[in-house]
This record gives sequence, structure tokens and C-alpha cells, in this order.
Amino acid sequence: MDVQELLRLADGLVFAKTGKRLDDLQQAVVRGTWQGKRYSEISKEVHCTERHVRNIASKLWQTLSEILDEDVMKSNLRSTMERYEFSKVSNFGDFNFVQNKGNINVCTETSRPPKAPQHSPPTQTSNEDNTQQKPRLDLRDAPELKTFYNYPNSPLTAIENSIARQNCRLLTITGMAGTGKSAIARHLIPQIQTQFDRIIWLSLRTSPPLETTLKTLIQFLSNQPEINIPAHTDVQLSILIEYLRDNRCLIILDDVQQILRSGQLAGNYKPGYENYGTLFKLIGEIPHNSCLILNSWEPPSDILTFTDDNSAVRLLQLTGLGEAGTEILRQKGLLDEEYWSELINLYQGNPLWLKLAAQTINNLFGGRVSQYLSYQPVFLSDELTPILQQHYQRLSEIEKQALGLICTEIEPVSFTQWMAKCQGSQGELCKAIQSLARRGMIEKLGGEAEIVFTIPPVLKQYVKMVAEES
Repeated sequence: MDVQELLRLADGLVFAKTGKRLDDLQQAVVRGTWQGKRYSEISKEVHCTERHVRNIASKLWQTLSEILDEDVMKSNLRSTMERYEFSKVSNFGDFNFVQNKGNINVCTETSRPPKAPQHSPPTQTSNEDNTQQKPRLDLRDAPELKTFYNYPNSPLTAIENSIARQNCRLLTITGMAGTGKSAIARHLIPQIQTQFDRIIWLSLRTSPPLETTLKTLIQFLSNQPEINIPAHTDVQLSILIEYLRDNRCLIILDDVQQILRSGQLAGNYKPGYENYGTLFKLIGEIPHNSCLILNSWEPPSDILTFTDDNSAVRLLQLTGLGEAGTEILRQKGLLDEEYWSELINLYQGNPLWLKLAAQTINNLFGGRVSQYLSYQPVFLSDELTPILQQHYQRLSEIEKQALGLICTEIEPVSFTQWMAKCQGSQGELCKAIQSLARRGMIEKLGGEAEIVFTIPPVLKQYVKMVAEES
């Protein structure tokens, strides 16, 4: 909406209520407000006192507030009018949305209860079932359905229960590359899709700005690809929340780490991407009927501030398959089954890492795991090294130093021992340890006296290799 459109809309609304058009001074107030000018600046342009301009503006905002049935003021005139214009096209009605001192506030009345499952599974073929409406899907960014290694106590079961029965609104799944974040989310969809009206999968691998992501979501959820969406992010957010209230939607955002910064502690946004935090906060805190799943190597830092025992907002960190990894080794045709547990522990049960190791074992050792394990140090293949490099390059310098302090240790290290090795700020080291844990690059174990920490052998070997090369 440009200034002329704003003037025409305001003039039309005022005329419909009062029978009078905007006079020159009122037009100057609207125009100056659109341009972000102070009342003192507007008063100089129209050659009258600032007090008079304020009085005229106050009466105009009061008239518009009565027309739109919400508080209109200088700070929110533009966004409120854009939202009203959009609502006329989309039949949205009132958004119960207020812009207040730069913060976004959406009405938080009790949400409507989730709709009962009403769609038939896509695999059913009877004529009666096919007459039922199926959910709208956009899975163009989603990975293909491949072999999934489900197992007792699999996170898939817990996730399905959280979304289907506990009305989880925001679920963040974290873990290093290859742990199965996308696979779990992808295999979740067929199991719960009949409970949703709309399901969309978006990848953030190209780091799209929030405005682009919101427009894509609104276009899909509204089923209007050519819809004219307001440019202001706060308006787009309010529109999205209304869709999430009026429909039961499932949104999966993959590769969230691409909007987070490298070279800093885990979870900090890239410059210009901080407004994604507003999106996550709104979806997590405001009652609605939908669910947002975030897949990321690390959790955005602000999510940790409102993630608690409340089932509506959850954080799940994947570490590996455990003994279920034997299915991968069996499918790859490896020998020496009695050594498989050792191999799984070596690669932390990471499905991708195990597949790469199995490929090497088959190529170099004829599938004999015992021969592979007899070689020390851990073998880092050409396929695995770039993956570890991507994770390592995201670390801050203090995190790299923290890893270097204990990468030569054979046994797990306690927090006290770790701190004793520190020659710099222990406070900074403490933050680094927390950050490494959030990235899944260290593992906490319950020691007899205190918690101890260990580094996956594969990552430990990579850190040593980097140290030797530097």
C-alpha cells in the first residue's frame, strides 16, 4: 500500500461514516504519518502549531478507531489499514491485532478446540471414503520416504502423541547431520495427516527472509496463489495466526540452522533474521489449533526461554539409534555381528555415519567389522569429513578451545576437571559447554559424584586432525 492508496482508503472510510471528505490538514497528517514524520515536522509543512496538528490527528484516529472497531494511532495506522484492506479481499474479518511500541500482541483468548479427525487415510479406496475431504499437502521441499529405522522408545511415537493428543503447538527437533531429524518428520506425516486440514514442508536451506516464508505459508494456507499480501511483517504474522486458528495446519520448517549464525555460540540468528524469533514465539505461546515443527542442527536461543514442561512447546534432541543401528549394518551385509555394538558406539548410532562406515568396511575390508576396528585412530572417510567440517566451522572460538581441552582425554571428563584445564574465563567456558551440548557435539553422562562429559570418537578424531594441520 502506497501513500495514495492509504489516503483513498482513509478518505473512503471517513466519508462513509461522517459524510465528509478528508480536508487538507487531515490528508497532511495521514501522509506525514505514512512517511514516518513527527507531528512537529508535519506542523511546519502545513504552517500551523504542533498542538493543532495533534488535536486534528487525535480526532482522526478516534474516528478510524470507531470505524475499524480497534485502537488506531499514529504508530499503527499503516499496518492497521493494510490489514483492513487485506481482510476485505480475503474475508478475514477482525484480527484482534494491536501494534504496541514495536511489539506484536495478538489476542490470546482461549482457542477453539482441535477439530476431530475427519479425513480418510489416502490409502483407502472405497467410494464412501474417497468422498471425504483429504488434507491439502505441499511436500515439494520434503525428502523422499525411505527406509525408516523405527524401534522401541523411538522418538516418532512420542512426537505423534504430543501432536495428536497433547496439542503441541511448537516442536523443535535438533541433532547433528544424519541423526534422522528430517526422516522422523517425514515419516510422521502419513501417520497424522488425517488430523490436519493443511500440511506444508518448507526448507530454509537458502536462508529466505521471514517475509518470503510468511508469504509462501499464507498463499498455501489460503489456497490463493495470486493473493495480494501486505508487505508489513507484523500484518503477515497476524494473518498467519488467524489461519492457524481457523484451520488445523501442520508446518515443517527444515534446515533452520541456515538462518542461524556461524562463529558464535549456538542459536544466534544471522543479522536480519531475528524476526524469525517473533514467529516462533507467537506460534509457541498463542493458543491455536495447529503445529509448527522445526528441524535444526541447533535450537534457536530464544526457543529455550519459553520451552518448559508445558506440552504445547517442546524440544527434542536426537543423538542416535542405539542398538537399533544393527538394522543398518545388517542391511549393508556386514560380518562379525559380535562387534556391531562397538561400531555403533563409535559412530554414536548416527544413521548416516553408520552407512558411510559400512560402505568403507565393505570396500576395504570385505565387510569384516573386526578388521576395521583393529585400525586406530578412527577412520574418517572422504564423505564423512566434510560433514564434520560443516559442524566444526559453525563453532565459536571458545567452543573450539573447549573441545581442544578434552579431545586428548581417554575417559569422560567432569565439569570440575574441564574447568581446571581452562586458562581463560571460566564463565565463557561454561557458556561454551552449554552451547556444545545444545549442538549435540558433547554428551552428558551420569557419573558417580558428578556429571561427566564425553565427545563422540569420530568428532574427537576430527578435532585432533584439525589441530595437527593448524
